[in-house]
Amino acid sequence: HGTCSCGRCVCEKGWFGTLCQHPRKCNLTEEQSNSLCESADGMLCSGKAPFVISGSCHCGKCLCSAEEWYISGEFCDCDDRDCDKHDGLICTGNGICSCGNCECWDGWNGNACEIWLGTEYP
Repeated sequence: HGTCSCGRCVCEKGWFGTLCQHPRKCNLTEEQSNSLCESADGMLCSGKAPFVISGSCHCGKCLCSAEEWYISGEFCDCDDRDCDKHDGLICTGNGICSCGNCECWDGWNGNACEIWLGTEYP
């Protein structure tokens, strides 16, 4: 829903988000939308998302803060700084943190992606 310019998405009219993944138009009432954004503890988007448009919930989806890169998850309830570290690096720099767990790149393993299992060392 946009074009890539210098590593960033430039959204077409009617779309927004870092990947132009959110339509501006919404067919839900605010009450319907907010009910889909409530996490199990009854908080709207875990109370961690900033106000975007009319709130942190848009069209039944939580929008996590771009400034707070470490907040993720369906309800903005994950803190990706909680992932395991090795040598001070989250996921040792050999994977990405996804909701508190390291998802290692090919060839890497371990809780913090600190173990190389591939055939040739990168």
